[in-house]
Order: sequence, then C-alpha cells, then structure tokens
Amino acid sequence: MVGKLKIIGLLLGCLILVQEGFAQAKKYTITSSIKDFADTTYSLTIWNGTSNTVSKTGGVKKGQVFYEDTTSVPLVIRMTFPTERLYKRADRGYYPVKSQSVWLVATPGSKIHLKGHLSDFAEVYPSGDKENEAISRLNKVYHPLINKSVNMTMRLAKEQDDVAVLEQLKKEQEAVDQEAVLGMTDFLKNNASSIAGLYYMNDMLLRKVISVEMVDSLLPTIKKPYQETAFYHTLVQRIEGNKFAVGKSIFTIKSSNTYDGKRFDSEAWKGKFYLIDFWGSWCGPCMADVPALKKMRDAFPEQLEVLGIASDKEAGWRKAIEQHELNWTQILSATGDQDFVTRLNVTGFPTKILVDPQGNIVYRSTGGGETSFDSMSEIIKAYKK
Repeated sequence: MVGKLKIIGLLLGCLILVQEGFAQAKKYTITSSIKDFADTTYSLTIWNGTSNTVSKTGGVKKGQVFYEDTTSVPLVIRMTFPTERLYKRADRGYYPVKSQSVWLVATPGSKIHLKGHLSDFAEVYPSGDKENEAISRLNKVYHPLINKSVNMTMRLAKEQDDVAVLEQLKKEQEAVDQEAVLGMTDFLKNNASSIAGLYYMNDMLLRKVISVEMVDSLLPTIKKPYQETAFYHTLVQRIEGNKFAVGKSIFTIKSSNTYDGKRFDSEAWKGKFYLIDFWGSWCGPCMADVPALKKMRDAFPEQLEVLGIASDKEAGWRKAIEQHELNWTQILSATGDQDFVTRLNVTGFPTKILVDPQGNIVYRSTGGGETSFDSMSEIIKAYKK
C-alpha cells in the first residue's frame, strides 16, 4: 500500500511539473479613468516577444476603455486613440512617436487600469502589477522628452527665423534627446528583469539608441523566469545576429516557408555568390530597388543567386511577388529559428547581404539605391577562385 502511495505521489508530482511547464491561457482586462476621454474606439498593436505583431481594435464601456482577451504569455501592448491632437501632422503625413500611444504589459490574469489625460501626447499610464509599474516609471520620464523633441522637429521644419535661432533650437533638441537616451539607459540598467526592459532593449537596439555591448553586459543579470520568455530569446538572437558582419561566415539558411512551398537550403548554392535581399511589400525603397536587383542578377547568371527574405503579411508578400515578378527564391521570415530578420540583426529595410562562394559575408548595407549594387558587382567581378 505504501509503495502504491509513493508511485501515485510521484505521478502527481510529474503531472504538476508538466502542467507548470505549459502556462495556462487566462483572461486579462484593461480598464481606464482618463480625464476628458471622448473616443469610442482604439487600436491595439500586440507583441508576444517575437518579431511578429497582432493588430486588434477595442471599444468603450461607460465612456471609458474596456478591453479583455486571453493570453498564456506576457504581452507588450501599444494602445492608440484616434484623438487628432495626439498626431504630429506634417505636410506629407505625420511624425510617428511612441508618446502618442499608451504602452502597457498584459500577463495571464492581469487587471490593468489606465489613468491620466490626453494633452498633445498620451499622458496615460498603466497600473495593476509590477510589470505595469515598471513601464509606467519609464514612460513618465521618457514620453514627455520624446514628445518635446518631436515638437522641436516640427518647429524646425516650419521655422522661418534666422540661422542663429535655428542653431539654438537644434542644440536644445540635442540636449533633450540626450536626456531621453540617459533616461532610457538608466531604466534598462535597473529593470533588465522586466517585460518592459526586455522589450525596450530589443527596440532600442533596432533604433541604434543603445549599443550591443551594453545589452550584452546586461544579459547575465536577467533573472531566470524572464530568460524563459520569447522577449529574452528574441533579444539573444539579435545579439548573436550582430556577429554576422562583413568578414564573418554565415550560417546555413534552411526554410520550407517559401513562395513555392519547396524546401530551401543555402548549402545548394555553395560555390556561388548569393545575395540576401531583406524586403517588405510595405517598404517603398525595397520595391524601388527591384529593377537594379534584376539587372545585377542578369549580369552574373552563372555566378550569382538571389534570396529574398520578407518581413510581411503573407497576402501582401504573395501579391508583391506576383505583381513585381520577383522570380527568385523567396522566404517569408517567421518566428524562432525562422526569424531571419532577428537572427541576422536586420535593423532596417531594405538590407542587403552578399555572401561569397565560401560562405563568407563580403558586403552588407541598409538602405536603397543603385550604389550598393555597383559595389556588389565590383566585388563579384574581382573575385578569383
């Protein structure tokens, strides 16, 4: 009898461990008490730690924000209102800035409350748990500064005063920007073990606000529960991706997430140059580069292959391939080991990486234009076996 009880106890212990290994999906709610709030809808952009995002919309209840959903993992959410005064309008569009939106963290079972008001930016901050207290601490310092900076940018674009006035305004803006960077850096050093800390480390790396060396120094300080999140794994991938600079060997790229559904393996191109073109259908400079890319490919029919890797929605990706006749190998970047955007630390679009016949990166650039194709053509012409 005792033996059976021991076995049952062991089985129950194993069951508990298995259950704890898989987080349960639970409901989270977002409510608010925002002064003078008049909007009836809002949009949400949701990150789960990967490079993909989900877009949703929400409504109000009794004149305030009310949103509920379920999650089994931590989420970073950007809530954007249609309130016109939040938008930094320019002659051709507007200046996007994080301070126009409300930022919060949702975890399984969390109850988040938003409080504040809408001025010319979203002075609304979340509470409810330590994760939202952390992101609020950051943005109460960071958002007023970046809002002030973008207002200066708008003034500089319209300013008709003399050169001395403009130069003084630029100096003032530089000081504000530096203060914002210092505030962000201080937050990350003291809050690396938080969802907001992990999210902003990745985001600030992408924007080149902070250095790879700084993040690399913070990784060992991140506590174990946070090391198990997708936010952490994506960050580590991006740090690893920083190693793939000119002169370094590239890893073998394998994927079945191709336009034609056939499995791709870059080993098949061993002995040839191949150009990796990171693009998106939403990226104007990417699409503008297509004629020059085709011209370069056709100039080296025996020496060069082309691999397109897109960060895109599948429908837009497929439509662009057909519309622009992108008739070379095409992969849609996904998550995990298929997130080639993160694995190769792509921080802007378009990005081009030229790999030589030995698998070494011999050219890398971000941004469009024919100059990059001229440079790559010269490298191929000069190559000697």
